[in-house]
Amino acid sequence: MSHRQAAAYRQRATHLRTLANQIAGTPSMSLHRHADVDTWYGPRADACATELAGAQQAVREAVDDLHTQAFAFDRHADELDATAIRAQREVEVEAELGR
Repeated sequence: MSHRQAAAYRQRATHLRTLANQIAGTPSMSLHRHADVDTWYGPRADACATELAGAQQAVREAVDDLHTQAFAFDRHADELDATAIRAQREVEVEAELGR
């Protein structure tokens, strides 16, 4: 049972990493390259660039959070596998002692 649960956690971790990488690679994360003084300048342009930088930082933080959660899922899966292995070994030892 624990091995199936561990596999499910690993699958979730993989999905979160894929999602994080997709988010990090969206075109919106390179918009700042098009927001320089050659494109637009003035107070509104500066405000827009500042807002864009803030939004991109929020996205980077969300991507980091997804990676952190994926890591936690992998760690939990490792713990479940270790518990299942220990339990299986105990069953095997008890079976040998009972013979």
